[in-house]
Amino acid sequence: MEPAEIKFDHYFTFDEMESFLKLMASRYPDIAQLSSAGKSGEGRDIWVVTLTDRRTGDPDEKPGTYIDGNFHAGEVTGSMINLYAIKYILENYGKEERITKLLQHNALYVIPRVSPDGAEVYLTTPETLRSAPRPYPFPNPDELEGLYPADVDGDGHILMMRVKDDTGEWKVSPKDPRAMVRRAPDEEEGTFYRVYVEGFLREHDGGAIKNAPSKWGLDFNRNFPYGWVPEVEQAGAGEFPLSEPETRAVAEFVVNHPNISLALTYHTTGGVILRVPGAHSSKQSPRQDIQSLIAIGEMGAEETGYPCVPCYEEFYGGGDGFSRGAFDDWLFDHRGILAYTVETWNLAQRSGIHQFPAREKSVQEQEEDYLKMLAWNDRELAGRGFENWRPFDHPQLGEVEIGGWHVKYVIQNAPHRFLEAECHKNTMFIIRAAATLPRLVIDDVDCRALGDNVYEVSALVKNVGFLPTYGSHRALELNKARPVTAELYAYNHENQAQGAVDVEVIGKAKQEIGHLDGRSGSTSAFSYWSPRSSKDERIKKVSWIIKGKPGTEIGIRVKGERAGCVTKTVKLE
Repeated sequence: MEPAEIKFDHYFTFDEMESFLKLMASRYPDIAQLSSAGKSGEGRDIWVVTLTDRRTGDPDEKPGTYIDGNFHAGEVTGSMINLYAIKYILENYGKEERITKLLQHNALYVIPRVSPDGAEVYLTTPETLRSAPRPYPFPNPDELEGLYPADVDGDGHILMMRVKDDTGEWKVSPKDPRAMVRRAPDEEEGTFYRVYVEGFLREHDGGAIKNAPSKWGLDFNRNFPYGWVPEVEQAGAGEFPLSEPETRAVAEFVVNHPNISLALTYHTTGGVILRVPGAHSSKQSPRQDIQSLIAIGEMGAEETGYPCVPCYEEFYGGGDGFSRGAFDDWLFDHRGILAYTVETWNLAQRSGIHQFPAREKSVQEQEEDYLKMLAWNDRELAGRGFENWRPFDHPQLGEVEIGGWHVKYVIQNAPHRFLEAECHKNTMFIIRAAATLPRLVIDDVDCRALGDNVYEVSALVKNVGFLPTYGSHRALELNKARPVTAELYAYNHENQAQGAVDVEVIGKAKQEIGHLDGRSGSTSAFSYWSPRSSKDERIKKVSWIIKGKPGTEIGIRVKGERAGCVTKTVKLE
């Protein structure tokens, strides 16, 4: 596989993805490193690509952004966005100034496919699933009675079945025979249907049809410690927090990289950028963090066209516990990492259907929305996204009709012809978001002779980034961001290594200088008639009194756990 041959016109299987990642790492060894965060339940690697210019420093000593995709098995658009971002950033390093600067100063950690086992089932069979192909919560799901999804007619797809039934709540729309609309409350005359997923019945006695519980009910995005509750309260939660090898691998990776301040986790579907928190009101979080999330989210909206909304208040309607055990809430409320769940692709949105803010719609509005989606399908996909209803003799139900949306690559994920554009605009958001991290600068270095080989060495330490050196105020509350330090070290021109200071330091060679705010710390509106300086502190002066020989070269090293590490030299003279 050569880079020119890589086309984002289909969804990559695990082998394709692995080959792609190995190619990128081999082609760009100075700025891309491939590693594994761990193994999936079936032994596949959970690959991580670290993007940074290693010639400008260790990636773990630079401000870090975490990015992932495919947390859920069927949400393969997310993994393709991650892969596209890797390729775009690598190919444009040294060509685009903002990307070059980004990799010189920052590190990006990309996990394209958190659920490799589930995605492989999704991509290579007619099956759909939430996260992993492991029985849960029932150990023997094949014994569960009810209707279970299956490719009944053998066409390679699991669609829908409609069955004539005088108790049915659905009827065919008079405006388009493909559309099903709700039967009016007082409607008694006509042909009515019950609608089910295409499948077979297990232990059916001829009475009412009920759906069998999902055989693969795990939900990785409900398996994290923050707000975790058992299965009886939160479907898919797992046996205990981080019970799954995939979620544990991701959590351990994040914990082992304390330089991460920002995270973007890519899902489908929705066409919306969800900002944390999702388990409680934004009013319970530090105001400065919410302001930062809004500002960065606005850039995402500019690039993607997706609105950025508060997860708890708007997307989940302020409901209690919808997202308990969610990854982004754990990132923010346990690790102090600003996080977004980006729900990519939305057929309804593409069809011109109003969605945000969410509201209940009448039966007539629902029908019009359905017709708009069908019209988009006819216009953009030549009708191929919807399978017309066709009769089929079901071995258990008799006469049925099978048809409906090709959910996998029209509803749940971007159709192939729209995939690359979806990847590109989200990559633009990734690049801009990663550029908001703190960035330390050492400026105005001065060496003043005091006599008798005694000198005062001083410098200004600045944070010229948007976010503060602690990343978020939540991180400060959690003690997850160590203070910035400034120290003197012996400078060696050959290897620029730190060693014992070849001078006498009157005081401490290493100083703890606390934290520096970023531009995000100034959230008050600008007053045109009375501008006032913000109260945040973005610059600090450091100084040392030392004794040494003239001509000795000394290094100044400033380091913040989330702000990276910068150095500068000064000569005693």
